[in-house]
Amino acid sequence: MKTITKTILLSFVLLLLNCKESPIEKKNETSIQNAVSTIEDTSNYHIDTTYQYENRTGTSGNYKYNYDVIGFDSKGNEVTGNISIEGKEGIGYLFDTNQNKIKVTVEWTGHGKLKAIDNHSNQYELEVE
Repeated sequence: MKTITKTILLSFVLLLLNCKESPIEKKNETSIQNAVSTIEDTSNYHIDTTYQYENRTGTSGNYKYNYDVIGFDSKGNEVTGNISIEGKEGIGYLFDTNQNKIKVTVEWTGHGKLKAIDNHSNQYELEVE
């Protein structure tokens, strides 16, 4: 009798050791991991349809924005460029009509309107495209 009990117990232990995860359990686990990864990847993505600029990255109150801009220098010459803003200030590059690259600092002056200043204290009035 002891031999039969030992054999049954040993068979049970071997059976437990050889159990594999079912394909359904594995699929559910993979789906959960993918969902968690997606949430982690987009945890700082925000959409707010009450504002003109709906899509933002960052945390609430600390969003970073990137805009294409167009505007004019103090002499009325057109400039275009791209800027990055965090809060009320940012940096970026403008290009004049000769495609000269101009590094600027920018700050909001109104809704969709910015003032930019380059390293030579030249000022630019810009609008977000």
